[in-house]
Amino acid sequence: MRKLLFLLMLLLCFNLQAQQSDEEILYTQFRNTYKVYQMLRHENGLYHDMVRTDGPTDRGSSANIGMGLVSLCVGHQMGWEPEAEAKIIHTFKAVLGEYENGVKLDRNAKNCFIHFFHIESGKPMGKNYSPIDTDLMIGGALFAKRYFNESKEIAHYADLLWSMVDQTAFIADTDEGKVMLNMLKNGEKGKNSIGPYNEYMIVNWMAKNHGPEGKKLWKNSYEDPQQLKRAVYITNAGEEIPVISPSTTRFTSMFTFMFNFMFVHEFSNSEAYRAEMKNAALADRAWWHDRTELEAKGKQPYEWGTTAGVGLKADKNGQIKESYSVDRICLNDKVGTQADQNPYRNVAPSAMAGFSPVLPEIVAADLIALWKDPRNVGKMELPKRAGISDGGDYILWKYSYHDLNWKPHKVEGVDYGCMLLGMAALPQHLGPEFFNTFNDFFNPERPEYTQP
Repeated sequence: MRKLLFLLMLLLCFNLQAQQSDEEILYTQFRNTYKVYQMLRHENGLYHDMVRTDGPTDRGSSANIGMGLVSLCVGHQMGWEPEAEAKIIHTFKAVLGEYENGVKLDRNAKNCFIHFFHIESGKPMGKNYSPIDTDLMIGGALFAKRYFNESKEIAHYADLLWSMVDQTAFIADTDEGKVMLNMLKNGEKGKNSIGPYNEYMIVNWMAKNHGPEGKKLWKNSYEDPQQLKRAVYITNAGEEIPVISPSTTRFTSMFTFMFNFMFVHEFSNSEAYRAEMKNAALADRAWWHDRTELEAKGKQPYEWGTTAGVGLKADKNGQIKESYSVDRICLNDKVGTQADQNPYRNVAPSAMAGFSPVLPEIVAADLIALWKDPRNVGKMELPKRAGISDGGDYILWKYSYHDLNWKPHKVEGVDYGCMLLGMAALPQHLGPEFFNTFNDFFNPERPEYTQP
């Protein structure tokens, strides 16, 4: 009897899915994407690192606080989150330790925040005081300030967070455009630094707006995209697609374009950088189209997207397991070698979605087609959460052509930010103007935004 009821429920779900229009399919994906961020939010105002389907997690993420703050603005604009303003203020107070419950997000002597922390208290997990995680959180705070531009309380806390962090402390080498990967508890610099191109463009941009040294850093790193290195993807048909990258032989993971579009106004507002983002999208799509060896496994033209997050990966013993994987496309002559940056063919619909600001029609069509795929690849059911989901809510998330039966057990909130950006930036929803309007953090004029 239970089996029969289960089959009837599945049939009902498939019938409802078949009855959805294309616009409704996109809206469902968008709404369920937002539910991920509702699930990531702890009742104390901080944000979990991930949503798990196999049990709770006690780890929080500073970067994901930034994504969470942006998500509240998205939810408010869509009419899903009427209490967004109060929740944002609640998060600020939790970060700064203004409650009597002892919650306070750990930071070092220079106010660089810890990467991971205990969700109940804000106490550190590990010793990585992280410039990029700090600036993703501050980026979310400044985004909220500009979105809720009439809220004096949000402005107070966002300005406090901005002013308390000396962004120039994160500079490693002004001439080479390098910033620090990590800081120490005492406020001193760690051992490792990083130069262009990557998501640390956010750190460089924050530093640019913090003083003369930061302006020089920006000039020597990201002011002119033509000065950046490029890896050139050559398709099977011989077309050359240059992609700004950390080197001429290794591509960046595609989330770097999406994070920078969300938080760096001089990226999202730049015709040149948007063109670079489009090239990256076309290279990613072409790389997957060129994987003709996967056609025997049923791969379709609408399947593409490569980025970081959960995936299948070999451990040190050669066992292929679910793990965190920073996937990248690679040059065709590197496919199948040790330099193959995605050997287990992890597909990331979130990355596909994240390119919607530059390929809106293609992205929308491919997301709809993937949702309709009868194999149900990439579909992950969200766990039940009171007041958020009663079950039966699906998102598109990573899957692998190494094992199409594998379903991930977690969604990392930071990496899923690519899907949040992508679904929101579709012209059917909020459009890319939403981000380009509210990431103009240092513009004193009141923003003007009209929803499509």
